[in-house]
Amino acid sequence: MLHIEARVMRAAARRHCQHICELIDYGVEKPDYIFIVIPLLGKDLYKLRNEQINRRFSMCTAIQVGLQTLKAIEELHLSHFISRDIKPGNFMVGLHENQQHKTIFLIDFGLAKKYIDKNGKLIPSRGEIGWRGTTRYGSLNAHLRLDLSRRDDLESWFYLLVEITRGSLPWRHISERAGVQAAKLMARNTGQKQFFHQCPKQYKILMQMIDVLVFEDSPKYHEFINVLMDIKKEWNLQLNSRFDWDEEEMTTSTRSITKSISSSDAECEKAMKEECINSVETK
Repeated sequence: MLHIEARVMRAAARRHCQHICELIDYGVEKPDYIFIVIPLLGKDLYKLRNEQINRRFSMCTAIQVGLQTLKAIEELHLSHFISRDIKPGNFMVGLHENQQHKTIFLIDFGLAKKYIDKNGKLIPSRGEIGWRGTTRYGSLNAHLRLDLSRRDDLESWFYLLVEITRGSLPWRHISERAGVQAAKLMARNTGQKQFFHQCPKQYKILMQMIDVLVFEDSPKYHEFINVLMDIKKEWNLQLNSRFDWDEEEMTTSTRSITKSISSSDAECEKAMKEECINSVETK
């Protein structure tokens, strides 16, 4: 897996990517000892979100994170790789001492796959190949165990965006993959109101844009950016402002850690979970 990690970071370096973790060194000491060296980074988005009140970011930070993580995915795709494991834990923030505290980096390419062949052609879908990714953020195609593409990275990114905005995903307490799959399908029909609870109305547009993409499509990343910028304009957000976790300006209250979510969030989550369980049991 370290071999593929090194390949991805080298390809990204050739394109001077700003949001892909830098590869400092890579080598083999013995037949069974492989190493890579990367810069020291800060916390990942999963930890940072859990440290916020109600486990969610402010709208300003959520949209800034959405833009930077989307850019990281675009850079990865332009380097001819897909991640197949987009999730908050695979995005880390740079350090103040490196003047990178305003930059989010994509890391961990152990499941990455090249989707362009040596002739610059798209590698065709292999059909059903087995599960890839993380259940909570996996795309509907991942649940069908289909070969994944650029659109699936975007679907996982979208679940990340919803989670950091509203504080949780409705299926976070569902352990069975079939139940999670049912919840994701429900988010597109009868459970849409619960799914988009406390989210900007434009999030529905993002989901629709992703759902119409097929394996061969090259996503129009600028159109996704435009939707996020519409939110910025409507909410009058200052996207050059600090992140919620910026320790230099954070108050004691914003640093407090809580595992509670608002009662309305909890009610929506409970209702959707129960409906998903019933859906799975009736199949």
